[in-house]
Amino acid sequence: MYLERFSAALRERWKGSLFKVSEARKIEARAKEYLHRLEKLGEVKRVYWGWYYVPKEQRDVWDFLARDKRFKVVIKQTAASIWNYDFVHRDVYRLAVESASYKKALEKFGEERGWNFEVEHCDKVSYEYEEIDQLCIETPESCLVNCIADWAFLDAFATLYFRRGGVSFDKVRKLARWKRISGTDTRAWNAIRYGCSLFNKQLEKKVFDVKTTQSTRDDIKELVEEAVEKVMEFA
Repeated sequence: MYLERFSAALRERWKGSLFKVSEARKIEARAKEYLHRLEKLGEVKRVYWGWYYVPKEQRDVWDFLARDKRFKVVIKQTAASIWNYDFVHRDVYRLAVESASYKKALEKFGEERGWNFEVEHCDKVSYEYEEIDQLCIETPESCLVNCIADWAFLDAFATLYFRRGGVSFDKVRKLARWKRISGTDTRAWNAIRYGCSLFNKQLEKKVFDVKTTQSTRDDIKELVEEAVEKVMEFA
């Protein structure tokens, strides 16, 4: 009787989600014992040390991420794929979380299902985000800048192109002015300005109100040119 009530309480609170043993103890003091018994019955699944999952049929990885109740933010290239309509398809899902143990549990859970979760642990998630369909997604301005900083120029400029009517350049400028492209002294804002000037030239009108910069490294300029060309060709 007690086991059935405990199982029902878990399903009500955590169905389709990861949860901690310590949270289950708030429902039942004998949670650890009951979880072991429920695992044998197939009603819960042990994921990682101190973490369990209440099974639920999932359509895909996005269905799980939306239903999982733990706080996480979809970031960088994965967020960009949402904003740019999956212009650059990747099979890696980049996420930011605030719990080191949840990071490990999430990676383990994904690995068992063939989902490649690349999870960043932050004491406090600093990425700007907004909630869409039960998911916290890094804003287009923030993921644009972070993709540039990670050398993911195609992801960044595809996002910029497809969201050109909604991106706040004031936000982009503030976020990118002091952000460096990884391993260089080049500011992300310089690369973004250069890419915008190329779009303006290709579209033969001033879509992006920026001044052309000449202070970008040659190798970065070349990669920005390639990215803008691909966006214009396939968009």
